[in-house]
Amino acid sequence: MPVVRAVTLHVKSQDVRFGELIRVLEDFKKSAEAGGVQVWTLRVSLSEDFDWRNLVEHCDNGILLAAYHRRAEDVSARELAEYLTKCDNGYAAILASEESLDTLPRLYVELAKSLSEDRFTKLGVVYGGYLQTPYFPASAALSDGVSVAYRYVDLLLSTDPSRWVEAIRGFVRRVDALLEHGTEEVGLEVYHDLSVSPWMTESAVDVVEKLGAVFPELGTLSAVWRVNSVLMEASKGVKTTGFNELMLPVAEDERLKRLVEMGKLGVEDLIALSTACVAGLDMVAVPRDRDYLRRLFADTYAAFSIKKRPYGVRIIPTDKPVVKLRRFGELPAFKLGERFRPSTN
Repeated sequence: MPVVRAVTLHVKSQDVRFGELIRVLEDFKKSAEAGGVQVWTLRVSLSEDFDWRNLVEHCDNGILLAAYHRRAEDVSARELAEYLTKCDNGYAAILASEESLDTLPRLYVELAKSLSEDRFTKLGVVYGGYLQTPYFPASAALSDGVSVAYRYVDLLLSTDPSRWVEAIRGFVRRVDALLEHGTEEVGLEVYHDLSVSPWMTESAVDVVEKLGAVFPELGTLSAVWRVNSVLMEASKGVKTTGFNELMLPVAEDERLKRLVEMGKLGVEDLIALSTACVAGLDMVAVPRDRDYLRRLFADTYAAFSIKKRPYGVRIIPTDKPVVKLRRFGELPAFKLGERFRPSTN
């Protein structure tokens, strides 16, 4: 059964009363669940100007927070590590440009000295500007409002692809109607990110292969593009925000994990797919090597430049063959290939 992955309250105002925000989110959840729609997580996304230290007391209440936003050249590794350590439910987004690409490998190597692999699951790099999306860590508040994300892989798998647009619109409109009353009371608009996001056995690979491809072999790119074309069509007549694309977060998809483990899926495959069809490079474990990271950020920025749409990168630097993550289980890491020589960090 499809579920709401997240209801996110975007708050641009600096005058944040967190108790009121929690009440509003809980009311949204009650409205949806009273109508038979499960809500998985509640989130608050704040603006670039907000000081995360003002929310430290709320860092363990179960509400996910996007409270740290910095341009790459302004990031202090010490402060960022402090935030990710003190705020267990906090997420951070770094806005990078071509000029700051050399900064990122140094920053990640420095952060890896003090942060566990788990902390990197809550840190992302964004190209092209902050994005008002329910998907963390790329999320920010560009204006006051509500955004909704979904898990509906099983809906697509149980529906003929010729009816996917109709099925997606039907579920989204149902959720929108359930939230409408609560948003009218607080004067906020609701927007939807229609991205297809996997969760463990709800695999994005299965969605792609339902269109006849064998992931990630020849034919995968066209099948992924067809999924994104469905999302573009489904977006018509729906108030959307964010990515609205197929997502391939490796740590959140059991079939993607298995393909990495078997050596059938490389990080270069994921970057190549992202040039046309996917929201970015997400939840991959990679070598904790400065030269490797330099090449990775350079290639993902090139993918963003080709694509010309907002693009996110979430990587987990490690020196282990397999990373054990609290919420996501075991994640096989991509290996340092023969083409790359380890650098002195």
